[in-house]
Amino acid sequence: METPARIGRRSLLAGGGAAALAATLPASKVGAGGGHHGQHGHDGCSRIPNCAAPNPIPGGIDTGDPIVGFINWWLPGPTDAFSPILGLQGMGLDVDPSTITDFEGVSAMAIVAGTVRDQDGNPFDCEFDVRAMKGRYVGEDGHERTGAFAFL
Repeated sequence: METPARIGRRSLLAGGGAAALAATLPASKVGAGGGHHGQHGHDGCSRIPNCAAPNPIPGGIDTGDPIVGFINWWLPGPTDAFSPILGLQGMGLDVDPSTITDFEGVSAMAIVAGTVRDQDGNPFDCEFDVRAMKGRYVGEDGHERTGAFAFL
């Protein structure tokens, strides 16, 4: 059986965030723009007219994985708490759950963990970091916009 291709979180954020933005806002609110988003060169807006991707938060975590690479991401939570499967440690209660900078709005997050089964019924432990953001942000083109984003 062939191993499925892996998709990095930055690609998911860029693509999913742009799709959520386009689906939830009138075109006049999205504005004009586009451009480079992050080190992988995927702007998340290349196929969406009048879109400018948000800037990622400064800093984050180097995964050490050559495919995933660096993730502009922090894990809010008590420093003595760990995610149930991967054992990721909380980085403090004052850590921002948003993954975009120049952002004013609301953020929500959850760590979802459990067992999943493949098509043959084999069980696998699975853990997801799910985040949603809605509010105003400054796009990569320097213009303020309103949008909704999801990070899966």
